Amino acid sequence: MQNAMNIMNNSYLHIDMNVFRKNMNTLLASLPAGVQLIPVLKDDAYGLGLGRMAAAATEFDAVRRVAVAHVSEGLALRQQGFEKDILVLGSALPFQLPAAVAAGLELAAGSAEFVSALDAAAAQAGRRARVHVKIDTGLHRIGAEPGDELAALAEALRRAGHIDAVGIFSHFADTDNEAASRAQYACFMQGTAQLAQTGFTGLLRHICSSASYEQYPEYALDAVRIGRALYMDSPDGVSHGIEEAVTWRSYITAVKQRRAGDSLGYGGAYRLAHDAKIATVGVGYGDGLNEALCRVHADVLIGGKRCALLACCMDQCFADVTGIDCVPGDEVTFFGRDGQGNFLPSQEVAALIGSDEGCGLTSALSPRVARIYGE
Repeated sequence: MQNAMNIMNNSYLHIDMNVFRKNMNTLLASLPAGVQLIPVLKDDAYGLGLGRMAAAATEFDAVRRVAVAHVSEGLALRQQGFEKDILVLGSALPFQLPAAVAAGLELAAGSAEFVSALDAAAAQAGRRARVHVKIDTGLHRIGAEPGDELAALAEALRRAGHIDAVGIFSHFADTDNEAASRAQYACFMQGTAQLAQTGFTGLLRHICSSASYEQYPEYALDAVRIGRALYMDSPDGVSHGIEEAVTWRSYITAVKQRRAGDSLGYGGAYRLAHDAKIATVGVGYGDGLNEALCRVHADVLIGGKRCALLACCMDQCFADVTGIDCVPGDEVTFFGRDGQGNFLPSQEVAALIGSDEGCGLTSALSPRVARIYGE
């Protein structure tokens, strides 16, 4: 029986911090001179632990700020004593503005109305707010389109007495579409030029995320926002020198020989076509295991071999271990490296259910999956 991490949880996500630091160095070395790396730590750093990963990322002097998606994430970092700049990529809600200003968060400004509301909140607090202007180049989530919308936003900024514009950014909608990405980049540069004509110059320009920086490094501009590539390489199989830093493991709880016709899971989710040895594993969708992985019979690693998942309950799942010598307590690796060094890439697993990035698997893991940091 194995409990190498000395934990009482049914499963654990192991984060290799040495691999993470190696990836940081690889990314920093790849950047053109003067280009900043902005680690994106949204969704609890993709499930790896916001505070721990923020501290590790900012061990590097070149990292001046990190990015999150929600104001609550930025506030959580401040409460943990994080002092560097924090950019909130999503639009802050009206009731969040006073707290965001008090915490010194950098906010995404995507409309004239937002700028006016933020200026009022900053005035009431007697503080200055900092914003990165968000340009809508085609993803159509938030942001001002170049032209009349951006002109109105620029006028609101000019009138604001308590706001400093420090950056300007956008996000690609489909990096696999080269023509569309080129058009979005041109739109962003148009917006940047329009804002500069109204007196807002010297802003930190950033449009690339992990995928777009890998595919279009020429669009790096002044900074790149990197999330997934801090922990795992590109899902398209092209190597960029990034190593996988995360592994999710659980344990077998029971092993039993089953007969053809036996059903597994709620509602008889899977019916055996032949006699088989079945292992019950101590995690399910309540831990963040995507049920679709069982429907497509994704592989897991048991005893150094690939075994198919068959069905999933809330707290347990089933794998076919026919021909494998295993007992309760043996480890099961859902992605990453097993104890023998065998590798099951998270990107391969994610692709089975149509997800384009393995970080979606780590983001889904619940709090009862222990987070273990290896140095």
